Amino acid sequence: MRGTAYKSILIASFMLICAAKIATAQSSAAKDYQQDCAECHGADGKDARPEMRTVPGYVSIDLTQISIRNGGEFPRERVYEEIDGRHRIAAHFRGAMPRWGARYSIDETGDPEAERRVRERISALVDFVESMQEK
Repeated sequence: MRGTAYKSILIASFMLICAAKIATAQSSAAKDYQQDCAECHGADGKDARPEMRTVPGYVSIDLTQISIRNGGEFPRERVYEEIDGRHRIAAHFRGAMPRWGARYSIDETGDPEAERRVRERISALVDFVESMQEK
């Protein structure tokens, strides 16, 4: 009986830790979105502030429609690569979408775990954009 109770407590603790990590990642992703993305894509993901539309070369997409434009499937890997941008070939890219992977790497300079944290940060941002999808 004691063993079962111990296992239940262990499982419940593990689930709470996981939930806390997910909540922290979502909170961090929401902050990253508001800080890094909202200016061009709008706070709601639908479009930027009207004054941004007057900037020469500015192009924005409605982030809430990504799944709809892709047959109901969210193209997670493609969205990740667009946000990361480090593998993007400049000559084949229209617009000025920042290479956030490079910018986030600068934030993490000098740390051996930096690349893992950059990937986690971008993945959390992709999760956040996926949560914005309209059905």
